[in-house]
Amino acid sequence: MLGSALKRIYRYLVQAQYEGLRTHEAVLSLLSCISRAESLLDVGCGDGIKTMRYAKELSVCKDRVYGIEQQPHYVELAKNHLHVVQVDLERDRFPFKDEELDVIVCNQVLEHLKNIYLPLQEMARILKTGGHLLIGIPILAAIQNRLLLLLGCQPMCTAIRGPHVRGFTTKGFSEFLKLNPNFELVEIRGATLYPLPYPFVKYGAPYFPGLSSYVFYLLRKIGHNSVQQGWEEPAADTLF
Repeated sequence: MLGSALKRIYRYLVQAQYEGLRTHEAVLSLLSCISRAESLLDVGCGDGIKTMRYAKELSVCKDRVYGIEQQPHYVELAKNHLHVVQVDLERDRFPFKDEELDVIVCNQVLEHLKNIYLPLQEMARILKTGGHLLIGIPILAAIQNRLLLLLGCQPMCTAIRGPHVRGFTTKGFSEFLKLNPNFELVEIRGATLYPLPYPFVKYGAPYFPGLSSYVFYLLRKIGHNSVQQGWEEPAADTLF
């Protein structure tokens, strides 16, 4: 009983019920930095509701809003809002032409994939030069995960029975993104600074992305070179 009560108090102090809203607001905030867009693709669009909110922020008409989703039940739901296709992100090419789209959002997807290289290469291929790519990921080096590791406990973002198969740090993923010479990193923004109480959990995160639970990267494509990408899967003999 005491443990349950303490958990409820903690969740109230950090306003855990608003975690999804905070990540959504971070995406919208970065999208507001984009001055012009005529098309949008949401990779891992779910039911498509948030995708349409992204489109509204960018003033993209419904006919130019697209989604990619792996789960069949989400595909059916998303069909009510946008053009959606079912794609195996780790195996399939995306059904779009080279440099076809203005903005691509990939939020809370890569941590579920062992093969992140193919989808990233496909996003790079179909994005127009001058277009923007927004990626959101949970952070292994967030404050709460550091504390859990210090206590010998499993980090929350890589829970053994959870759906995530990859862990990222803000610095490590930033360095990885910079390997692609066709992109420049425009801005990095954090969201949710657990275990600090409100208002620090919300308003402190943008200033400390390396310690936040979620981080969002806005990149701009500055060139199109399919040969020199930098996001290819490394050869086995380079891993160690």
